[in-house]
Amino acid sequence: MKHSNFSKPDLFKGEFLNRIPANQNYCGRCYAKELSFIVLKGTFLFLFFLLSLPVISQEMVSDSVALKEVVVTGSKRYRSAGNVTQKIDVLKTRDLENAVSGNNNIAEVLRGKPGVSVSALSRNDANWGTYAGIGPKYSTYMLNGLPVDAFIDPMALDLMAVERIEIQRGPASVLYPGYLSQDFAGNQSPLAGTVNLILKENFEDEKAVFKSSYGSYNTFNTQTYYQNGNDNLNYFGGVNYEKSDYTNYGTSDSWLNMQKDPEYEKFKIFGGANFLFGENDDHQLSVFINKTWHNGDAGRVYRGFAHEYTTVNIAQSSKLSENFTFNASAGMRLYDRSWQESNFNMVDSLVSENGANQRILPFDVNFTLGHGEAHLLTFGADYQNASYNTTSNPVNGYEQYGNKFRATQAGVYLQEELNFGDLTLRGGLRYNSLNTQIDLFAGSNPGEPEIAYHRFLWSAGLKYHLSTAVSLFANGGNSFMAPGLKSMGGTLDPEDRNEPGKHGQLPNPDLDPELGRAFDLGGNVSIGNNLFLDLRAFYISVDDAIIDIRVSENPSQSQSINAGGTRSSGFELEFRQELSPGFSWFANATSMETRISNDRDDDQDGASVPFAPELVGNAGILLTTDFGLTLRPVLNYTGAYYDSSSKSGRNEFEPGVVINFFGSQRLAEEKAYAIDLFTEVYNLTDNRFEMPWQFKNTGIAISGGFKVTFN
Repeated sequence: MKHSNFSKPDLFKGEFLNRIPANQNYCGRCYAKELSFIVLKGTFLFLFFLLSLPVISQEMVSDSVALKEVVVTGSKRYRSAGNVTQKIDVLKTRDLENAVSGNNNIAEVLRGKPGVSVSALSRNDANWGTYAGIGPKYSTYMLNGLPVDAFIDPMALDLMAVERIEIQRGPASVLYPGYLSQDFAGNQSPLAGTVNLILKENFEDEKAVFKSSYGSYNTFNTQTYYQNGNDNLNYFGGVNYEKSDYTNYGTSDSWLNMQKDPEYEKFKIFGGANFLFGENDDHQLSVFINKTWHNGDAGRVYRGFAHEYTTVNIAQSSKLSENFTFNASAGMRLYDRSWQESNFNMVDSLVSENGANQRILPFDVNFTLGHGEAHLLTFGADYQNASYNTTSNPVNGYEQYGNKFRATQAGVYLQEELNFGDLTLRGGLRYNSLNTQIDLFAGSNPGEPEIAYHRFLWSAGLKYHLSTAVSLFANGGNSFMAPGLKSMGGTLDPEDRNEPGKHGQLPNPDLDPELGRAFDLGGNVSIGNNLFLDLRAFYISVDDAIIDIRVSENPSQSQSINAGGTRSSGFELEFRQELSPGFSWFANATSMETRISNDRDDDQDGASVPFAPELVGNAGILLTTDFGLTLRPVLNYTGAYYDSSSKSGRNEFEPGVVINFFGSQRLAEEKAYAIDLFTEVYNLTDNRFEMPWQFKNTGIAISGGFKVTFN
C-alpha cells in the first residue's frame, strides 16, 4: 500500500438563583420550565416598566458608554452602539496587535471579555471553551457577516486581515443562521451570541509591514503585509509562515504517548480588494481569499497530519436611495483534514490514514430600509449548501468512506428597530428549513436517509436611556439546532469502545434535535472620569442539548449525547477606563451556574455542563508612552469545570490563573518607515494545568522579534 505524503504544499509548503446540590432529588424539567417562566415574567415586567416611562423625543441618542462607536452586527447596517439593544463589544486594531495568543487561535484574543472561557488544547487543536456557560457551538463565528466554523476558522484565518472584531452577547438567531458544520461538535447556533470578524476595507495610506520573531520550542515566525488604495480601489494582502519543534502537550500518562517533539509548519496567504463604482460611489464590490496549510505530527512517526483550509468571501453592496440599501454576499469554505493513527510501542506502527472533508457554501441577500425619524427595517434570505465525508485507509487495505452527508438550509428573516429618542425597540422573526441527505452512516446504509426540519425563530429586545449616563437593555430569543453527522456517525465503529489505539468519537444515531431559549438583562453606566460599568445577567436553556462527553481517557474517546434539559445562568460585571490616550485598564468577572436535568438518568441529573467553569475573571492594562514604549499585561482566571455530564465518571479541571504579557519599543521612526522591537510572553507564571482528554498546558512560552513598517 502506498502511504499518503504528509509534506509541505507546493508554495513551500449565578446563577443568580440558589444552587441545588447535585445529589438532591428534584424534577429537572419542571424546575427548568418554572425557571423559564420566572425569567420570562421578569423580562416582561421589565419591558412594561420601561414602556410606561414617558417617550417624547423622536431623535436618536448617543449611548454614554460608546459615544463614537458604530457597529454593524446587530442590524446589518452601521448603527451607533448606543442605539442597538444587544450588548456588543468591539476589539479594535490596537487590541488585536497587542494580544498574546499562545496557541495561535483567534479565540484566545477574546479571552479578556466577560463570559468567555477559552480552552484551546494545543497549537494543533481547536478551542473547546464555552460562551455563557453553554458550550462552544452555541456562539457562532462570522467573517463580514457570513458564517464560518467556530472550531477550525479561528485557527486558520489570519488576524492581520482583520480590522476589528465585534462580539455580540445574547441571542442572534434571527439575522444570522446556524452553521452547517459537521466536524468537531457539529452544527453551530448563535444562541449565546456571535463573533463577527470585520475585514480591512478602506485605506488612506500605502503601507507595508515585515515582522519576524523567534521563540520557545525553536519557533520561527515571519509575516508580511501590504495595503494600498485610491479613490475607487483598495486592496491588501499578506503571508504568514510559522515553523516549530513545539513540545509535548500530553500529560505524563497521556494516550498521546509522544516519542518526539510534535513539530509543525503553518503557512497562510490571504488577500482582499474593495472596489467602489457608480455615481457617487454608491456601489461596492469586495472579495477576500484566505488559504492555510497546517502540516506536522502529534509526537510520533506515524501520527502525522496535513490540513488544508480555504475561505472565500464575495460581497456586493448598493445604496439604492438615501435610506434604502441592498447587500448580497456569497462564500466558500473548504476544510480538508487528514491524519494518521498508529499503535504505540517501542517502534510506532501505522494503523490507518484517515480524513474528513467538508465543503460549505453560504449565501445571504438582504435589504435595509431606514424610515421615520430613525427607524430601521432589515429583511432578507440566506442559504447554505454543505457536504461532509469521513474516510479511512487501513494498512494493507483500501480507502473507504465512514460517513457521507449532504445538507441544505434556507431561511427568510425580518427585523424592525424602532427608535423613539431614549427608547429603542427591536423585534424579528425567521423561518428556517433544513434538509439533510445521509448517503452513508458509520460505513452502512442509514436507517433514515432523509431528514427535514422546519422552524420559526424569534428575537426581541429593547434599550432605554434613563439619562445620558445610564442605559438599560433586555433581549430574548430562541434557536434550533439539528444533530450533526459526526455527532451521530462518529469517527469510530460502535465496537471500538474502549479498544486500545482506537482514538476518536463514538457514534450515537439516536440523537434528537435541540431547542434553545436565551434571555438577558443589563445596563451600562458612565460613572465619570471616563470610567464605565457594564452589567449583564443572562439565562439560557436548551431542551435535549447535545453535548460531547469523555467516554475514555486512554484510548481517547468521546461521544455526543442528549443531556436532557440544560440551563446556564449567570451575571457579568465589567469596569473599564481610559485615563489618558496612553493609559487604560479593564477588569471583569462572570459567575455562571449550569445544570443538566435528565429524569431518565440519575447519573446525569443535576450534573454541570461539561467545560463550563463557575467563575471567569480578567484584568489588564495598556500603557503607551510618547517615546514609543508599549506594555500590556493581562491576567485571566478560569475556575473549575468537568469534562463529562456523568457524575460518577467525570474529572475536574481547574486552569486557575494565566498571565500574558506584550511589550514593544519603537527604535526608530521617520516619515518613510518605523522600526519596533517586541516580545510576547504567554503563561508568565508557567502554570502547566491539565485539560480534558489528557492534554496539558505547556507552560511559559517566550518570543521576541522586530517589526518594520514602511509608509
